[in-house]
Amino acid sequence: MSSSLVLSKDAQVTHTTSSGTATPDVTTVGVAAGAATPDIAQNSTNGNTTGANTSTDSVNGTVNGTVNGTAGNPAGVTDRPAAPAGATRRNGAAKTAPVPPRLTTTVPAEYVHRAALAEVFLTGCEKTGPETYILTGQWPRAHTFFTTLDGRHDHLQACETLRQTGIYLAHAEHGIPLGHHFVMQDMTVTTHPEHLTIGSTPTNLTLHTTLSRPGRSPQFTITLTITNPEGQTLSTGHGHFTCISPAAYHRMRTASNPDNTTDPTTHTLKALVHTPTDQDPSLYGRVHSRDLVLAPTHQPLTYRLNPHPEHPVLFDHDGDHLPGMVLIEAARQATYPHPPTTQLTHTHTVFHRYVELTTPTTVTVTPPTHTHNTTTHTVTTHQTNSPTHTTTLIHTHL
Repeated sequence: MSSSLVLSKDAQVTHTTSSGTATPDVTTVGVAAGAATPDIAQNSTNGNTTGANTSTDSVNGTVNGTVNGTAGNPAGVTDRPAAPAGATRRNGAAKTAPVPPRLTTTVPAEYVHRAALAEVFLTGCEKTGPETYILTGQWPRAHTFFTTLDGRHDHLQACETLRQTGIYLAHAEHGIPLGHHFVMQDMTVTTHPEHLTIGSTPTNLTLHTTLSRPGRSPQFTITLTITNPEGQTLSTGHGHFTCISPAAYHRMRTASNPDNTTDPTTHTLKALVHTPTDQDPSLYGRVHSRDLVLAPTHQPLTYRLNPHPEHPVLFDHDGDHLPGMVLIEAARQATYPHPPTTQLTHTHTVFHRYVELTTPTTVTVTPPTHTHNTTTHTVTTHQTNSPTHTTTLIHTHL
């Protein structure tokens, strides 16, 4: 399932280190046969040569204590354009070539564990302090999945941007090698719908970010604030994740397998069973039936997790467990319909353990609680009667 991938030189020319040195010409994704890999932190690839495994999207609470070793050398990345070309001589006089216009490009898709370039929301990064960074990004005017029914940017798009930011900084600024697994423990995101209205152009973002890491620990804490060009706050968020080597990941995954008869890391999305239900997607606040991730059951406030493994965004690349974004989306759909005058403004998600592809998953919703302007739900997924993740959602009256 592991493979090697070489970042193009063109991509690396536009991303130089903060100290002025170029990023390595070759980056290995996965573990080549016989190659030694530091037994530390990071997210694993799936063998797809265009992307890496988004293990950040799901978490095992027993990851602590399974990681050891040290990370690679730090490497800062900036989106400054390349230096102007050298002096040219005409009629004996030296002339400086004109500075080319600053162009917008995404960061390497491999650095955010995405296969599709269209799903990369970050465009650049500048280090501003020992643990602080200013990143740039962009949300498109239209997206095939991160969309709302009232012309606003999606709350889950802010969640995905937080996820990408943590992965990118760990790779680019802390030297975490491609090929390791990112294990997300928790993620909290707040959005401000009054500033999320989609305009006549894509929304350019500035992300003020702190990424802290005690010493060379594999444990990371991220906080960020996303603003638009007018300085309005679109979203704030924070989370915790751990990076682990492929060897440690394999040990952890096989040890957590309850019957120890199969190796869950050998599973691919082909093992995920999807049952068409012919439900009306509007019942869950969606437009397209392919976006549905729930199937009804005979139990009140209880659903069966039923995502389609060929969904182009939720399953951007292959993996051996269900991504965390699928679980957060399941929580959102399970709490629909909410009062029409409310917007999803807050999610707090804790990942307890990996959600296996081959085990049925139930989704349960607690009865809502209300204040004068908010409605709060808690959604939990279970496999074999054990919780795998919990999301608390707050909808706010506008």
